[in-house]
Amino acid sequence: MKRLLPFGCVLVCAALPACTHYDYAKDVKMISFDHDLSPGRGVGPVRGESCQESFLGIPTSEEPTLDQAVADARAQNRLRYMNDVATDHTDLEVIFFARRCIVVTGTGFQ
Repeated sequence: MKRLLPFGCVLVCAALPACTHYDYAKDVKMISFDHDLSPGRGVGPVRGESCQESFLGIPTSEEPTLDQAVADARAQNRLRYMNDVATDHTDLEVIFFARRCIVVTGTGFQ
């Protein structure tokens, strides 16, 4: 019984992040980052993400947020606004390592 206890603790710790819930959005028509009403120049599809990594079920970075994912998309392309915005989440689990991300996609305008 004492031999199984450490193994059981590792399994429980590794399974804890699997129950995470993320905010999501779908078919959002526009997200504006300023008050300028003039039409922008399209830069095409843009993508931003916010991720959390964990090792043996212990987070090594902060929890992913929708705000950070949108800020990442905006910073990469210096956007004024985004159209047709959608969010999704991606998960990668390899033995003792896990990476969970919130991904924001849309059409960017400067």
